[in-house]
Amino acid sequence: MNDYLKLFGLNENATQAIIMLPDIWSQTVYSAETAKQFVQKFGMPVYLLDYFYQLTGKANSFNPQTDQGLAPELMNKMTGEDFINIFSKALDEIKANQPKLESITVIGFCFGGRLAYLSGLSSEVKKIVSFYGAGANTDNYYQANTPIEALCEVRRSDESLKVLSFYGSQDGSIPQADRELTAESFKNAGINYTEKVYDAGHAYFQPGRAEMYNEEAANASWKDLDSFIKQ
Repeated sequence: MNDYLKLFGLNENATQAIIMLPDIWSQTVYSAETAKQFVQKFGMPVYLLDYFYQLTGKANSFNPQTDQGLAPELMNKMTGEDFINIFSKALDEIKANQPKLESITVIGFCFGGRLAYLSGLSSEVKKIVSFYGAGANTDNYYQANTPIEALCEVRRSDESLKVLSFYGSQDGSIPQADRELTAESFKNAGINYTEKVYDAGHAYFQPGRAEMYNEEAANASWKDLDSFIKQ
């Protein structure tokens, strides 16, 4: 695979795959560990997509402690159109790698959680999982729409799509009003949507973010994620 698309769990005959969109720190060790956990848990190939490659032209891995200027700068620069470009390219590579592919689940974290909603513009994506995807209702993010609006417009009343959003009730980047707007938008669009809210803050799921990890919320999320993936 390319520098921007790392594959875990090679299986050319698999009919399903997961595309993982990491947080803004990109191809970190802890994101790779999460990808490996997904392979072990769900038994399908996992592709870790470095979406910032679209802007930098190289593989990216940032340190949350020392690169606090670089990653947020790229996040603020990236448009929905930028993401769709690299996601479409990744889809072509994945389909070539798995000729029997029938369905894709996209799991995104933080900024990747926002982008996960846009991934659903591709009909091959059947399940979207957004972990604390702040900015999902950002105006004019993709073709004059928010990510949620764009998804609802393209996949309205599409019974093949299911969306699951994970939130921390203490996450200041996603207030309750924002969560409610997301839920209302999906309801009005006739899209199968579930939200899970835990007593936790932002970035609670991955133990590699030790300063933010919440074991109780993470364990509960694993159970809910397992049920959703196996539907």
